Amino acid sequence: MKALNNIILKGYRAKDLEFRGHLTPGAKIQLENKYSYNVRYGKDHLCIAELSCATFDKEAPDKFKVAVVIEGIFSYPDGLTREEIHVKSYKELFPYARVLISTVTSACGIPPVIIPIADIENQSIYRIDTGNIKP
Repeated sequence: MKALNNIILKGYRAKDLEFRGHLTPGAKIQLENKYSYNVRYGKDHLCIAELSCATFDKEAPDKFKVAVVIEGIFSYPDGLTREEIHVKSYKELFPYARVLISTVTSACGIPPVIIPIADIENQSIYRIDTGNIKP
């Protein structure tokens, strides 16, 4: 268990992993990154966060792409706003996605891809309540 400003990561898992590496030797690629992050709230101060990260060749995404979906379960104390929980849980979960992408690319025989950190604190957080998670 890890705590970050009173947010506790109870556990995580990789829900999905995609790798496409149809590159010719010596090929030059220009990487583009896309991220998506959502948090669903449950009972007893628990929430489930889902982080999707994809990095791909901007010119030919059908030739090179690495995408992961990481899910984390967090507990949080009274008094934190949903926006604070969103930011803090993202900061806790993101390194796991980053390491997974780096590990997969290096294990596939190419230089490890290290995705950049998104500055979530300076982004607008759009809150859409999709209902509570089922226990």
